[in-house]
Amino acid sequence: MEVAQTLSIVTDSSVDLPAAEISRLGIEVAPIQVAFSTEYFRDDTLARNEFYKRLPGEPRLPVIAAAMPTDFLAAFRKAHERGQQILCLINPFESCSTYTAAFSAAVVAKRDSQIPVEVLNTGRALTALGAICIEAAEMALRGATLAETVAAIEEATPQIDTFLAPTTTEYLQRDGRISIYEMNVGSLKGTVPLIRIWGRVAVVDKSKTQAENIGKMLARAEAELSGAEATVVVTHGANPGGAAMLAESAKARLRCKRIVTTELGPSAGAYCGPGVVGLGWCPSLVKLN
Repeated sequence: MEVAQTLSIVTDSSVDLPAAEISRLGIEVAPIQVAFSTEYFRDDTLARNEFYKRLPGEPRLPVIAAAMPTDFLAAFRKAHERGQQILCLINPFESCSTYTAAFSAAVVAKRDSQIPVEVLNTGRALTALGAICIEAAEMALRGATLAETVAAIEEATPQIDTFLAPTTTEYLQRDGRISIYEMNVGSLKGTVPLIRIWGRVAVVDKSKTQAENIGKMLARAEAELSGAEATVVVTHGANPGGAAMLAESAKARLRCKRIVTTELGPSAGAYCGPGVVGLGWCPSLVKLN
């Protein structure tokens, strides 16, 4: 028997989910904004390969801004065609201004169109947020309410995370905050960082090679998930071969309910650079439904 869907999921394009996955789950996405030194793009008009091709030659790193309130509002209205209630899942306060844009759009949606929108600061970002969106959308497809979905996300939050392993510190250096990043692990000279995107961007470890950091990333995933079945999102910056190898390792070491591979967008690609690979995960929420 077909289950009536009462909830729809909205997020922004920093989650980098593939178009096929977004379509399968009915997730609505508001595009973030990317400004190079001489040009401005909405994220949905900038191909990932073009972004990484341009990045090395730019005089400064691109400026990344939150999706516009008007784009969130359009996403809310479209999502409302699928479900009466809207859950907007966003990045943490510490890493971007998305909450203000999403909340102001939610106010307009409720005032002008009587569309109920809940904006949830998940405390997670990028691939982890993408994994949350996948799990939340699957709950919605099975008839879960907004309250049930939020409760499931909150219960699973300690086991949700994102890590990135760049091949170089060049782009972190250009970011201008390298001394802050080094506070936790010491000098990065002669090493490459392991980056965690949680409530904020942090360098949490370092190694001589990217391969060593990938091993550390997988070990952290094993420890956090503790054998739980999970949606795993593998990401990369112009490095599909590296992503494929990471996906195979994740399959071997984690209980993967699903593995989704995507291309890392400007939000983190700007300071990680070409060659980066990363991993995000969220334990299955459907079992809590």
